[in-house]
Amino acid sequence: TGPGRPRHTTTVAIMSAPPPPPPTAQPSAGLPAQQQHAGGASAQQQQQQQQPQTNDSLFAKDLRLMMYGFGDSKHPLDATVSLVEDIVVEYITDLVHRAAHLARKRGARMSREDVMHVLRRDPRKYGRA
Repeated sequence: TGPGRPRHTTTVAIMSAPPPPPPTAQPSAGLPAQQQHAGGASAQQQQQQQQPQTNDSLFAKDLRLMMYGFGDSKHPLDATVSLVEDIVVEYITDLVHRAAHLARKRGARMSREDVMHVLRRDPRKYGRA
């Protein structure tokens, strides 16, 4: 590069390769394709049935029933259940952390009284606990 020529810079972005596609089900050896799928469900459907459901979490079933009991649809959207679960888990985690903090200040293990102390300003929650 000389004094009269503009300096050009090149930016190179380094990206990782996308993950490989999931393995596909291989047909059974020795059986014609018509006999492999004659049993009703396709290989993809059978594979989906064998895999555990991952979209429902620990509280999803109970939350669906509670949401229905409080006036929601009998079959609420998965995204709605997930959002409600996130809110509930965040609330319970915060409540337990505050109760544990009180117990540490006392120099004791966390107890029911610590949780009750955290809830003392909310009469509805305090009454249910």
